[in-house]
Amino acid sequence: MKYNKRLGQHFIVDPLYIERIISVSEISSDDVVLEIGTGYGVLTKRLCEKAKIVISYEVDKKLFEISRKLLKSYNNLILLNDDALKTEYSFNKIVSNLPYYISKKFVYWLIKKSFNIATVTLQKDFVEKLISTPSSKNYRAISVVAQLAFNINICDKLPPTAFYPPPKVYSYIVRFEPKSQFKLDDSQIKIINQIFTFRGKKIRSLIKHFCRDKFYKLNLDENKIFDWEKRVEELHPLECLSLAKFLLEQK
Repeated sequence: MKYNKRLGQHFIVDPLYIERIISVSEISSDDVVLEIGTGYGVLTKRLCEKAKIVISYEVDKKLFEISRKLLKSYNNLILLNDDALKTEYSFNKIVSNLPYYISKKFVYWLIKKSFNIATVTLQKDFVEKLISTPSSKNYRAISVVAQLAFNINICDKLPPTAFYPPPKVYSYIVRFEPKSQFKLDDSQIKIINQIFTFRGKKIRSLIKHFCRDKFYKLNLDENKIFDWEKRVEELHPLECLSLAKFLLEQK
């Protein structure tokens, strides 16, 4: 089983964890499933046996040719040698043993998509950022936007031995379900990321930077919509969203 280090390939090979991914994804015969990274088709086969249609993307040309031969008997499979994050297909579920290096890009992409359930394997350190709480060392903009957009459930912990080649770190099976009450737009996501460049600073300082000429007109001492003495990393996700909306209104 050959692999490409440049593409961060770590193929999931343990049947126990493959079945766990299938189980938590709740795949049925009505589902159209998007898979990011076909690999050698080990997970793809099980998806094809469960789902109505599987749309599987593999960016590695050599691996794509191998998997096309290995999976040729599945007539409900659409196999593509392309970037899955550019897909124009519709789907209701996503299942992926995700390459670690696209984890952050994947989450921001996922926010804009319409789906029911996404089940992916992610590096332990990245998952800890996603679920971090205010004032913790891993709390970042990605924590805020992910928690605003999704219900995030950690379903299982994967040892390095579940993969080939084994990575140096543990991974998690993570299930994302969209929160219907929140639809973050690009401007809100952008400004939340900008807010977190002020980690360690008080909101008052942040407002002064963003609002500049308007700062003194805002009269913060009388305007109590925020605790202006709080630091950025102390804000809960909903407070971050409110602050982002406030800053956008000042433009």
